Amino acid sequence: MSAVDPKKVYKNLTKKGFVESTKQNPDHKYLELFVENRLVVHTKLSHSNKDICEGLIRQMSIQCGLTKQQFLELVSCPMSQEKYLEILKDQGRF
Repeated sequence: MSAVDPKKVYKNLTKKGFVESTKQNPDHKYLELFVENRLVVHTKLSHSNKDICEGLIRQMSIQCGLTKQQFLELVSCPMSQEKYLEILKDQGRF
């Protein structure tokens, strides 16, 4: 997979607990994941409807604390919210 639909990414990240940040700008939506009222992960999505390219997928995966493959699983839904939180906990993020 070399590109992903940003609407699908947004929809699936919000299903996994991400919320839109109050910090916005005309070019990007910022998404944040809070665990126990603490900001654990943040990433951003372009307001553009263009597919997210390989380079941005890599950047978003790093921001989310995942490998590229894990990130693709997170945003295409094979990875559950529970599994994602387990990965973050194993990394010591919370």
